Amino acid sequence: MDKGKLARYGLGGVLGLVLLWIVAVGLFTSPHSKPFKPEAATAQATDQEKAVIIAQGVTYAIDQELSSFFGFLPNDLVAPWFIDNTTYFQRGVIYATRPASDLIAKDVARFGNRDTIDQRLADATSRYFSYSENVWGFLFIYDAEGKYRQGIKNWADWAASVGTNAKNAGVFNLRSDDAYNIIKYCIAMTDYALGMINDNNVGHFTADNNIYFAKGICAVTANVFRALLAVDNTVAERGGIENVQEALARFDYIEEFDPLYVTAGGNKVGDAMMPNHIAAMGRHLDIANNRLEDILSALAR
Repeated sequence: MDKGKLARYGLGGVLGLVLLWIVAVGLFTSPHSKPFKPEAATAQATDQEKAVIIAQGVTYAIDQELSSFFGFLPNDLVAPWFIDNTTYFQRGVIYATRPASDLIAKDVARFGNRDTIDQRLADATSRYFSYSENVWGFLFIYDAEGKYRQGIKNWADWAASVGTNAKNAGVFNLRSDDAYNIIKYCIAMTDYALGMINDNNVGHFTADNNIYFAKGICAVTANVFRALLAVDNTVAERGGIENVQEALARFDYIEEFDPLYVTAGGNKVGDAMMPNHIAAMGRHLDIANNRLEDILSALAR
């Protein structure tokens, strides 16, 4: 066999493998994650046990995406348009993980505003999670996946050190104003997601991208909200059980929302024959956002 044929066969084999990878990703990836639903901390729960719940609330969604069969797709060299639902979902996950990490590192993981932020959490926020989601890196040394994994590890290390006698023992200090700020974070995230969904210029070909980006944001937001409820039962008591239950129900609906093909209605009036998935998602987001607003108002009293 001459070298020309060998080269052609080799190139064909490579292209075939790429095509097989694309088809496999397109068929077997699903743009959603398993919700983080921790058991409520008991009255006897230690600060370390509560810290573990909070740390997992922040990192649970991104950890699942990194640990999935095909891993984190936005920084893959080949991410074709027909698997963009999962790609946009994962972009939404890291988008919401960054401010969650920043807020909780500053509010819950230290005693006072002038205290030093735990270095592990500062690094997780400013060095690792802040890394661009599309960086592939050279020999995977500087890739986004590796950085995000390090951020997750830093959160886990902080939580494990809380309440110990270690030199770098972490601090867990959840006050009522911290709970208030976490609810504000949840509202800011649902507000942003709702703004994307309510964009009047969204058409069929971009509707799915916005919907799955919003789903990724809500996956993290819901996990953080559930983690807060698990470590502080006064949030539900003061914010209203009905408000909490309805917000959680809407987050569950958003998590389950996965139409076979996303359509944006067909006209601006909304009376077209095709379903308007944008409007359906927007309704769930709007109700969740309103209930969170009610909870925040109750906590402010």
